[in-house]
Amino acid sequence: MLKKLMGLVLFASLYAPAFAYVQDEVYVRGILPTENITSLEIKPRFKAKDDSANKTVATVEIKPSFKLNKNWKFQSEIPVLRMSDGDYTQKGLGDIMVAGYYTQYSPDKVFSYGVGSELVMPTATHRDLGDGKWVVEPEIFLVWKLSPRFFVETEYRHIFSFAGSSGREDINESRYRMILGYVSPNHWWFEFDPRYTVDYVNKSEAELIGEFELGTMINVGTSAYIRGGWHLAGNKYSQDWELMLGFKILYF
Repeated sequence: MLKKLMGLVLFASLYAPAFAYVQDEVYVRGILPTENITSLEIKPRFKAKDDSANKTVATVEIKPSFKLNKNWKFQSEIPVLRMSDGDYTQKGLGDIMVAGYYTQYSPDKVFSYGVGSELVMPTATHRDLGDGKWVVEPEIFLVWKLSPRFFVETEYRHIFSFAGSSGREDINESRYRMILGYVSPNHWWFEFDPRYTVDYVNKSEAELIGEFELGTMINVGTSAYIRGGWHLAGNKYSQDWELMLGFKILYF
């Protein structure tokens, strides 16, 4: 699995420069979370939860987003997973997420903001593929455009379960996130995304994860990116590392 994944990454890195030849009169779209567009995103992802024990999760997520009007949007994530733990494997549908967001955004504004909430439903076809809980994740975020090319996003999200299987662990966490982003005039972008999570159920547990994203507009209506993440610090341990490839179709 790891060899196939690295082969896919190598293929993407070799052919990414070719995207520049089909970029014509386009600009980067949908990077700022306050920018409200309709899109369809497909995200294959590989997560090494515990490399030493060969505990991994391979996922394909389908993420449609719908612009309802200037300020409101609706989106969903539908994951199909294959988890492995040594010689044990399980595959099927994961927990589906639906969300609604209100954003205030204008291209000429220095500050923009958004509020919203996600609802994660216990739709997994096997207990190892989901949390077994109904989970709500309200959040608020602020975007500061330092210049036409640089931006900073800050976000606070609270994650808590309110129903579901009594035999599964409750969820009650806070997540603090910051995105440092650069948008190139050549229609590519880079982000660094540290996230700090505090777990209130397992008291005194916390985790810092660092992620990066490198992407490009392919043409006026499509973009592609590669995203990676690592456990940096903390005694809460959700993963060793993960890698994702994303492809997005944009509708205006």
